Amino acid sequence: MQKFNHYQNLANLAFFRAPARPGFSAVFKACCDAVSAGHLFAFPKFDTASEQEFWLERYQVLLAPLKWALLLGASAFLAYILLDLHTGADSIANALPRMPIVAVLIGLFAYLQTHGDAVRQINTIAKWSAGLSAANLLILFLIDGKAADYPSTWPCLLPMYFFSYGQMFMSLRATIGFGWSTSIAMPLAGHLLGVGAADLISSMINLIIVNLFGVCTRCQLEAYARKSFREKRNAQQNADDKARFLEQIGHNLRQPLQALNCYASVMETACSEPAQAHLSPLANRMGLAIDELSRTINHIFQIANVENGKQIPQLANVDINVFLAGLETQFAPQAAARGLRLKVRLRRKAPYNVYTDYTILAQIVGNLIDNAIKYTRTGWISVTAVNIGAGRLKLHIRDSGSGIPAELRDKIFEDAVRGKLGRENDAKTQGLGIGLYYASTMIQHLPNHGMDLYSRPGVGSDFQVYLPVARQQDIKANEPPVVGDFSGRYVLIVDDDAKALDGLACQLQSWGCEVQTASSLADTQMTLADNLAIPDLLITDFYLKQHETAHDIIAAVQADCGPVPILILSAGGISAPDKARWPANTGLLRKPANPQALMEAMLRTMGDAPDQPSYCPLPAYQTQSLAQTA
Repeated sequence: MQKFNHYQNLANLAFFRAPARPGFSAVFKACCDAVSAGHLFAFPKFDTASEQEFWLERYQVLLAPLKWALLLGASAFLAYILLDLHTGADSIANALPRMPIVAVLIGLFAYLQTHGDAVRQINTIAKWSAGLSAANLLILFLIDGKAADYPSTWPCLLPMYFFSYGQMFMSLRATIGFGWSTSIAMPLAGHLLGVGAADLISSMINLIIVNLFGVCTRCQLEAYARKSFREKRNAQQNADDKARFLEQIGHNLRQPLQALNCYASVMETACSEPAQAHLSPLANRMGLAIDELSRTINHIFQIANVENGKQIPQLANVDINVFLAGLETQFAPQAAARGLRLKVRLRRKAPYNVYTDYTILAQIVGNLIDNAIKYTRTGWISVTAVNIGAGRLKLHIRDSGSGIPAELRDKIFEDAVRGKLGRENDAKTQGLGIGLYYASTMIQHLPNHGMDLYSRPGVGSDFQVYLPVARQQDIKANEPPVVGDFSGRYVLIVDDDAKALDGLACQLQSWGCEVQTASSLADTQMTLADNLAIPDLLITDFYLKQHETAHDIIAAVQADCGPVPILILSAGGISAPDKARWPANTGLLRKPANPQALMEAMLRTMGDAPDQPSYCPLPAYQTQSLAQTA
């Protein structure tokens, strides 16, 4: 045991001993590796398609710099010619042979300026401009035949090297070839004219040094550009993979949620009977839990769709009093159940309308009110809209709760932060901690909107939402909600998900509809063959099994029955070309759809709602309806 402790002490001492310094050979090897050709000139290689895409992207960035370089080059040549003429160092006869290079550079600039495919010709144009400029310089030097001009002639190559090495106008091979060929041609021309050895050697050393630095710079520049391009491609690929994953998981989650919504609606209707009254609280709780889960899932996918650019806010004029009254109706029972007073003050003076996305704003403010109700033990919650001038209203959501400490005011807007703030032990508080994160994220995607938070511990919190006032000439009266009777209506439902199909059928039957179901194109054709009646409405999922889509179902129904109102009830994103193939009387609704949204969409699609549009939009309050693009 003592021996073991001795070895253990030695091990501890060795652990805390300072690491040995690297020897000279290791340092020398590391320096050599850092400046080796394999390190300096190594850069990522791409396949043919990626290589073309890389250069096209670079050329789009370099188009403007190349234009400026051509203009500056032409201006410099012209300035030298005019200066020689002004000082008498040259005659007009000798200056005329130098003018074509100015015309060529201006012509190349004009080509880039006027041709649509000029980006793809940057490599060629850069070669011509650099090559002709160097050739012009060498030819004029040989024609003049003055060896004494050599010390002032060879430095004229340096701006050309800055042009070729400093940007990626030309390919690496063309750049290196231009640099070293001109560094050989210039001293050779001087030698032919009898320039002294001292001047030739001096110019050759300088040209070699400039070209060596130029090659290193050009290689590092291309390596950096290629690595940036690869990282951007990887980031884009990851974003695309994330979008596909969210789309797939969204479809898989929304299908069972749609079925749950339908079953809950049927259960609530059944519990209204006196014999089943004791089950009403259970059905109500189940409905609330389903709504909470649906809201959370929709918040997650809506944030992802907006950030990916797949969803654009639909701005319209909204009556703020109607908006506030709807919030009061929605949240007053929840506040009363917790012993709180919800005070919603309607505006009594203009302006009454704001320019916003009704659905997104309803979710943002609804989350703030819901959060205030959950975390206010006793007292009140008030909601007011104040005119602050400059075409803006400020919506206050105040509460008499415990307030938020200053060190936590930024953290509460992070995703799933509820557990981090010590609120997970509140048995009366439900939720997943995404409400404030959703509000802070989505408010950034609404133009001219904003949000502030003022809070004092022990006093309460005041969330302030800034809204732009709508223009008076664009304000229209809000339409009343649409309600209809479906008794005796024949509805054909097609869905490959058995639970969603059964749940939707039960819900429509509880509304008085006569329902027939099918799960595929073959089932649809058999159903149509067995039934002589023409459906009043076709409700179908868009993506079915065996690569079948709603297009196949619609074609079969129209071939058998003629034009029929169609409602697409889908959990997945649908592309614009697919939507363009739909008949005019086709509506779209996202899963999971609550009963109110489903009823209004059905009425509009069948033409029973006023002012029916040719393409059925979803109601403004429907939270599942925003992302109508893939």
